[in-house]
This record gives sequence, C-alpha cells and structure tokens, in this order.
Amino acid sequence: MKILASLRERFHAARADLFIRLLRPTPGATLLDLGGGDGSLAARICERVALDVTVADIETDHRAAVEARGFRYVQLPASGPLPFRDREFDLVLCNSVIEHVTLPKERCRTTARVDPAVWKREARAAQQAFAKEVARVGRSYFVQTPHKHFPIDQHVLLPFVQYLPHNAACRLVSWTDRFWIKSCWGIVDWELFTASSLGALFRGPIHVERFLGLPKSVVAYRRRR
Repeated sequence: MKILASLRERFHAARADLFIRLLRPTPGATLLDLGGGDGSLAARICERVALDVTVADIETDHRAAVEARGFRYVQLPASGPLPFRDREFDLVLCNSVIEHVTLPKERCRTTARVDPAVWKREARAAQQAFAKEVARVGRSYFVQTPHKHFPIDQHVLLPFVQYLPHNAACRLVSWTDRFWIKSCWGIVDWELFTASSLGALFRGPIHVERFLGLPKSVVAYRRRR
C-alpha cells in the first residue's frame, strides 16, 4: 500500500503542475474544485499559485478538512444543474469525477441490473449534461478522467475490467469487494472515456497523461484570459 500511496502522491504533484501549465492561473483567481473531496489537489495547486478556492461535493464527510485548509465548502445536489451563476469562477477543476456521473446510485449497486445499452445511453447523457454545466460556470476548466485504454482499471485495480459490460463488472465487483485489496463498496458507477469520447463532450483541446508510455488519463481543458 505504501507503493500505491507514493504513486498517488507522484501523480497528484504532476497533475498540479499540468494544471498550472495548461491554464496559467494568476494569483487570486477563483477556483471551483468540483467533487474535490478534502481539497487536497486544490491545496497542492495553491502551493504553486495562491487561489481563492471553493470545494463543491455531494458528500459532507470532508467539510471540516476543506474548511481547515481555508477553502469554502458547498454541498451539491445529487443531480441537476450546478448551483452557480454563469462564468462565476475563473477556473474549474474536476479531477476523476466525470466518469462517475452516470446513473442514480441505487441503479449502480452491484445487486442491480441495467441493460448494457441503457447503461451506456443514460450514462453518456448524464455526462454530457455535466460537461455543459462545467463549461457554463467556469471561464476556464480542467477536467481529468482515467483513460479507458490504460490496462489497469483504477477503480478495481485489476486489468481490463473497464472492457466488461456493466452487469459483468457488477458481478466481478461483488466478488472483489469480499476478497480483493480494493473495495468499491458495492457500487459500480463509472463509465470511462478515451481522448475522442471526452473531446466529443467538451469540443476543445485534449491532453493525454501517460505512464510508462501508456495513456493513463485524459484531460479536457479550456484556457481563457
């Protein structure tokens, strides 16, 4: 587990550097960290450039940690439009979130069954609506998501799980949640992207992060002055 933690730190540091390089934020700019958890990636970015940060998430578990960093916290509704004005923020950071914007969580449980065509259609519709909201509330944005063709599925830490139909992935996770080192807590809620499928949502520049020459994640971004 120390190796995984070390890799995570390395990847987050590199992602903070990439955010700075692609968006070129100026000190004091407003940053919305969508689905930012405890705000750790935003904090790492602020070590490089001091920003005015709001962390927004549907969970409340990290509110105290976010506020201890000096950031504002906003609880989001589970679905629907974001509770912010058009272009309210100079920057939007969305790190490993959009792949989880799919169906309502009760339909993502490993005990539920969803027709694969219905899953794909409804998941992409939800992700498209979310992408429009990101573009609406931020003048610039940085949306990162795991790349579908990286051989290890980062949610299960097993190879090629991302190519399974949704119901097959649910059956596998029902087993791995009991016996494997990585638990998904009974939820399979992700639908992954390639560079082209993410680009189809945002219709702007795309950057591919690589690890050992393999496409590890993909970033859609927009930089506005």
